Amino acid sequence: MKKLTASLAYSQLNQNRRRSLWTLAGIILSTAMITAVCGFVASGDAAMIELQGEDYYETGVYKSTLIGLGAVLSLIIVSASVVVVSNAFRVSAGERKRQFGLLKSVGATKRQIAQTVMYEGVMLSLAGIPIGIAAGMLVDLAGITIANYFLEGLNRINADMGNAGLYLRFLVPWQMPVIAAAVAFLTVMVSAWLPARKAAKIAAIDAIRGAGDVKIKPRQARPNRLISLLFGFEGALASKSMKRARRSFRATVTSLTVGIVLMIVAGNLGVQMRRMVVIAGYGMDATVTALWSYRGQESGKLNGADAQAAADELGQFQDTQIYGVGANLGAGETRVPREMLTAKMTEFLEDFRDFPYAPNGEFAAAVSLISADEDNYARLCARAGVPVGSNILINVKRTEIDEKKSEFAPYVFAGQTLTMDVYGKPSVEIPLHGQLSGGDVPTEIIYAADNQDLVILVPSLQAEDYVWFAAPQDVKGFISHAKAVLERRIAGTGAYAQVTDIREVTRAIRNFTRVVMVFVYGFVGMLILIGLTNVISTISTNIRARAGEFAVLQSVGMTRKGIARMLNLESVLCSLRALLLGIPLGLLASFLLHRSIAQSTEFAYEPPLMSVIYCVAGVLAVTWVTMRYSASKLRGESIVEAIRGESMG
Repeated sequence: MKKLTASLAYSQLNQNRRRSLWTLAGIILSTAMITAVCGFVASGDAAMIELQGEDYYETGVYKSTLIGLGAVLSLIIVSASVVVVSNAFRVSAGERKRQFGLLKSVGATKRQIAQTVMYEGVMLSLAGIPIGIAAGMLVDLAGITIANYFLEGLNRINADMGNAGLYLRFLVPWQMPVIAAAVAFLTVMVSAWLPARKAAKIAAIDAIRGAGDVKIKPRQARPNRLISLLFGFEGALASKSMKRARRSFRATVTSLTVGIVLMIVAGNLGVQMRRMVVIAGYGMDATVTALWSYRGQESGKLNGADAQAAADELGQFQDTQIYGVGANLGAGETRVPREMLTAKMTEFLEDFRDFPYAPNGEFAAAVSLISADEDNYARLCARAGVPVGSNILINVKRTEIDEKKSEFAPYVFAGQTLTMDVYGKPSVEIPLHGQLSGGDVPTEIIYAADNQDLVILVPSLQAEDYVWFAAPQDVKGFISHAKAVLERRIAGTGAYAQVTDIREVTRAIRNFTRVVMVFVYGFVGMLILIGLTNVISTISTNIRARAGEFAVLQSVGMTRKGIARMLNLESVLCSLRALLLGIPLGLLASFLLHRSIAQSTEFAYEPPLMSVIYCVAGVLAVTWVTMRYSASKLRGESIVEAIRGESMG
């Protein structure tokens, strides 16, 4: 009997080749996605081990994160695949109810009936899983190649700074095909078992008579009045058809809805990633930075005169303005009284500092001193309304409050004099003559002293770090000029110099976001393809099953144009239902994603309108083309033969 059930399963796959091929495509895609996810996890783990070593704590955390992410993605793939493949087997089992009834009438058991459907799953798995594993490896190789291409700029910058780069290698560990094959096979078996169990429960006489194939409640026999009014007789028939075959249409609508949600979420993620790149760049006009750094003895620091001389020499390059900023980050510590803290600064300290206050209730703040070249320092003094030679409080802080990036004034300025304690040295009195806050603070100053406790601009400074900002017309020429200037000036000092093309850094960050989006769109795209196999298979099977219905309609005078109009309306109604569900759900999901990302960056939610437009056009096109193509296959069939075939089942 096992040979008979296997033969029946093979025969069924052969007779319905089109549906079998679409089901096979779904299995191949799901297996390929699982294989690719396993490959990316293996490559990412190997890259982190090469970067930091296997025993490093962060490597273990990263590995756990990768495995968890891989498990979540695999669960999403399996869930989508079960819905798609199970629907295909449900349709197959539904078409063979009479066959199952005849088998039961001659002694077949429920188990044998179920085995017939399960054998279909086994045969499709044996054909599809090896192809899917091979396809997944190709996807993995392509993804790694693209990722390394986009990471090239970032790795080049890391190499210039003496840091190791991040490179992904194409790996095929033995666990990858084994896990992918096991998960894919289990997915197919679960998908086949659900309709197989239902088919086995049908009574023989009911299956032979076709009882229960179509159950129509009285209210389902009535067409939608609005649709009938707008589209006439064909609209009434389309409305009735969707109610009668609600299960098939429900599967189609579900797949389309999931695709719409995924597309809108991916589109919104792309918008947010691009906006975060802009925010991360500080909005500077400078295109090149020249860095001088020395963390050794006091004699090796850069004094104001030498910094100005370097700025003058750098500024000799044609059509180039220089903005120089020196900094001693964490130069000392001061006690800030509670009354000098603004409400937002108090909130920040209470939420994000473990022990923010000294025993007497004052805030123990690390003091960072900065300076600027002569021309720009004079401009800042004029902006603060104080004479040249004054100390100016940089009264702006960029940080996170309420899980959002915020910019606020941390201190109440009242011309105070602060006492700065320096380790191993006498205390220093620093009178504050003025302040700069909000938009008055140049981005170059914020860049040089970002996220520091308390920042004071002073007239001159023995700087440990100095950065010159420039926006030359000839970027490459200026970089060569700046390197020559700094190399000559740091000779014998033990200092470190680096000239950076900020555009290259911005491109590297942008390329990194592209890597993320390539994987996101790739994953979403393949999930949508899995759903489309369900949509196309369900619609085409539904059209073929209604050949007798179309023949009857033609026999009572309905033209082919009328039938085509009816099918067009069915595709539109199906698409509208999916869009009415998918667009609100997609916008809600994208808003929740925005809220999650906005925990670290504050910007307004922007609906991904282009993604919505693409979804509307794509859904309407897919359903319309599929229905019209499937209906075209019925042309040329004899009306009498189609009716006879329907009556004979």
